[in-house]
Amino acid sequence: MNETQYLQKIEEAFEWAESVVDDWASRYDMDLESKRMGSVLEVEFESGQKIILNAQAPTQQLWLASVEGAHHFVWQINEQAWLDTRGHGFFPNVFLRHAKSITGLSSLAFLEE
Repeated sequence: MNETQYLQKIEEAFEWAESVVDDWASRYDMDLESKRMGSVLEVEFESGQKIILNAQAPTQQLWLASVEGAHHFVWQINEQAWLDTRGHGFFPNVFLRHAKSITGLSSLAFLEE
């Protein structure tokens, strides 16, 4: 994957996360905030805890960190998805697990669910 393609995939991941957070804020009446600072997207929950997404261009990875732990994802061409390098699954599912743990809400879902 060239740098342009990598940056497009990162942009899509950030936009997806922002959409999901906006949906959660309205669907579950939660006070959530997402903000971008260059290659970093922070999602802050009512508790003040955060999920931080970070583009790592030198390694072409997407990093996710929260109090629940840290994950590094690489783009899988065959699956057309970001996959954790240590076998913890695909980015959307890991993001959801972290958010559920932070909020204590098992009802959190993705937009399409």
